[in-house]
Amino acid sequence: MGMSKAENPQAGGAIGAALQSCRRHLIYAGIFSGFINILYLVPSIYMLQVYNRVVPTRGVGTLILLTLVLVVCLGVFAMLDMIRMQLLQRLSMRVERIAAPSILMAAMNASRAPVSARVQAINDLDTVRTTMMGPAVIALFDAPWAPIYIIVSALLHPLLGLFALFCCIVLIGLAYASDRATSNAVRSITKQSNEATQAQEMAFRTSEVSRALGMTRAMVNYQLNQRTGIVSGQGKTAHISGRYLAVTKFCRLLFQSLSLGLGAYLAVQQQISAGAIFAASLILGRALAPIEQITGALKSVTSARAAYRNLLSIDSALGVEGTRTKLPDPTGMISVEGLTIMAPGTERPLLMGINFWVEPGEVIALVGPSGAGKSTLLRAIAGVLPATRGEVRLDNALHNDWDRDALGRHIGYMPQDPTLMPFTVRENVSRFAGWVNSSEDSADLDRRIVEAAKLSGAHDIIMRLAKGYETDLGSRAVGLSAGQSQTIALARALFDWPKIVLLDEPNAHLDSDGENRLLQTISELKARKSSVIVSSHRTSVLQIADKVLVLRDGKVHAFADRDQFLRPNDRLPAEAAKQPAAEARVADSLPGEQPNAPAADSPASGQGDSEGKDSDKGGASQ
Repeated sequence: MGMSKAENPQAGGAIGAALQSCRRHLIYAGIFSGFINILYLVPSIYMLQVYNRVVPTRGVGTLILLTLVLVVCLGVFAMLDMIRMQLLQRLSMRVERIAAPSILMAAMNASRAPVSARVQAINDLDTVRTTMMGPAVIALFDAPWAPIYIIVSALLHPLLGLFALFCCIVLIGLAYASDRATSNAVRSITKQSNEATQAQEMAFRTSEVSRALGMTRAMVNYQLNQRTGIVSGQGKTAHISGRYLAVTKFCRLLFQSLSLGLGAYLAVQQQISAGAIFAASLILGRALAPIEQITGALKSVTSARAAYRNLLSIDSALGVEGTRTKLPDPTGMISVEGLTIMAPGTERPLLMGINFWVEPGEVIALVGPSGAGKSTLLRAIAGVLPATRGEVRLDNALHNDWDRDALGRHIGYMPQDPTLMPFTVRENVSRFAGWVNSSEDSADLDRRIVEAAKLSGAHDIIMRLAKGYETDLGSRAVGLSAGQSQTIALARALFDWPKIVLLDEPNAHLDSDGENRLLQTISELKARKSSVIVSSHRTSVLQIADKVLVLRDGKVHAFADRDQFLRPNDRLPAEAAKQPAAEARVADSLPGEQPNAPAADSPASGQGDSEGKDSDKGGASQ
């Protein structure tokens, strides 16, 4: 299942639109429920006829005929029940097909929202979808037909009808009380469970670091504490709901038994026949059954109701934006104006008052000591980190003015951590282009994939893998080194010659040959008028840079042409490239503040780029 370009990315109305499109299914399910509940009366009628007609007359022929009618009616009943189940299953699949694309797109694009909120949106959809084909919905379809059984009971005798009405009111009251007693607890437990799941996923991803640093026991204890709270809450909720369910079962069995007693009394008084005694008990049991089922499935009904409300407000919860006008392809012009970014949930600045611009085809060397904010700046330009103040414009348009996927195809972003998806090399390098457009020419796509791999220098690395471009990167047997992973990630960033290329420490794991290849790649991008911003702790990138942007403590320390930047030292010291802090040496050689370097508003806390990266995972986003 895919999402076409024309689909509205607004997700708030997706679930409502999906249910609206299922009205026909719901109407048919309701009609079938009516026939099913009428056929539920057949066993009671059969019993009445056996007692009133067959037994007194010893009519075997009548018994055979009544039995044949019973078999046919129950066969029709089973067929209608099966059709109703299939309708509900198709309804669930239709909700998935209509609502899932918009909700998934909203969750993927809502990088401003915490990961837990985005995962919760998907879980909410699954909750609604699975509940719609579960026993709770069937009970809800059957419950409105309880008046039929009350009326039939009243036809047997008015006292039986009044007794059936009283029993239904009591069970409905118990169901309502159970809902009031458990609904808040269910919502709280669901939220805690989602948070615990996120913590477990993070613990598993960092298990190697935990083992190396002796943190395994601490991480286990943390998860156990979370689970203890969840299990305790679940136990209390189960105790409350179990108590109501037990009372409901007690009342139902008691009422059915009392109906036999009431029927026997009326039979003794010669007001009903003997067959009506058992018929009344069966009819009452059928009237109370859906109410009892709803009480037993109240947890799923409550969860589905809360999930539905969450999905209706998903746009505001996730910060989803509306449909955007299609803009021309970007040329590569970048303008950063007064950009300030605060760490999520704090007043600690990661970047302060950043101002600079990039013309199409320019190469910018982004340098500065660790913790200066280089990674944070690149992430902001890529559109994955929101600006607290100021703005980033691409071809004079803000990120919010672009369709996210349309813009993303023209951005080649490679973060410090070369995260490769657990799919094939081919799919990773192509950015899963084949998944978006299944009709795309496979041969042309392969050509573009190989072109990107050769441009980055990854082609030879890929061809040495067991299955080449079809190698599954999710397998532990692949065993890519950090440098190989980084080179393949670079190929992904360069796929289809993007106009804006953002490389965060692309040479961190490269040897001298790999670094030379990287410089050649950047030169080719420059020749094709792609704008390139490269963050690096090595000075080699200055060889091909047009301008140098120096960051210190989250502020612009200098922004100048390369020649102007290096003028005090006509050439870099030969030993600079060998130093782990070579770029800091270059920054120290500055003659002073450059005229076009804007003054910072205030000093920022000197936190590392990695901190900015981690803060995004905690909640900072687009």
